[in-house]
Amino acid sequence: MSSCLVAMYHYVRDVSASPFPRLRALPPDVFERQLDWLQAHYTVIDLSALEDALDGSASLPPKSALLTFDDGFVDHYEVVLPILRRRALSGVFFLAQDACGEAPRVLGVHQTQFLLAALGADAFGRAVIQECRAAAAVGTGRWSDAYGTDRWDPADERAVKQLLNYDLPFEESDRVLDALFERHIGDSRAFACQLYLSPAHVETMAREGMRFGHHTRRHRVLSRLSVAEQRDELSGGVGWIRGLTGQRRVSFCYPWGGRQTYTADTLRILGECGYSSAFNTVRRPASLETDDRYELPRLDTRDLPPYTAGETAP
Repeated sequence: MSSCLVAMYHYVRDVSASPFPRLRALPPDVFERQLDWLQAHYTVIDLSALEDALDGSASLPPKSALLTFDDGFVDHYEVVLPILRRRALSGVFFLAQDACGEAPRVLGVHQTQFLLAALGADAFGRAVIQECRAAAAVGTGRWSDAYGTDRWDPADERAVKQLLNYDLPFEESDRVLDALFERHIGDSRAFACQLYLSPAHVETMAREGMRFGHHTRRHRVLSRLSVAEQRDELSGGVGWIRGLTGQRRVSFCYPWGGRQTYTADTLRILGECGYSSAFNTVRRPASLETDDRYELPRLDTRDLPPYTAGETAP
């Protein structure tokens, strides 16, 4: 059976001396150790090799691995690119247009992560509740419709993410996060310019042999959107990535990525828009015989050494 271990990465940075030491990030030295293990046990391929195998025009090496990087962080240019270049490796980097375009803004998912790192889960949870209740008190929010009064006892990190990404209406979640980010961290536009890859970074990385894919326009949970709204998030991605990189084939990865975060309509729209493949976050190796090309699973960095003893599934 032809299979591929697809590894998934996000932040790759040393946060210990940064203003956000509690941010969950992979230290560069641990990333290097993980690459050491992957290169010792697998043949690290590029995305073209996987997609050629999906098309039936080529075969994969017996033990293949692919490196994927979500969200288009500047880490991927400053830290990851030199490491991959030194090892003669390639990766595929998934970008959201609102984050990595000409006028970047901090996406809600990352506002949440940095606010959690700055305030801690309990303080952030209380701040979210206070902001929602204040809006409801003056008739500008829908607190009672979106969230029960006892749900935040006790507050924890998973609960605040659930509230902001699944429970609140998107407009209310955006308003709350924008207000809290401005209050506790600073100007979102300026922060975004330091956080994400710029078009110039992407062009440079593409010349160095890196591949890029689309990650929606705004990093929404697609299953919460209408068919028309999903199409709006997806339809421009292929042309945008091609314009930045000159690539012919453009892949996709789902925001959040569990099977509940997209629908059968999503799969259909991806095909209609011309995406070459798509990745979720179901944590196991991908099987080319049984997995749909638009539902390729990936393992998280913490499913692999040095976090585990070397198993290829959690």
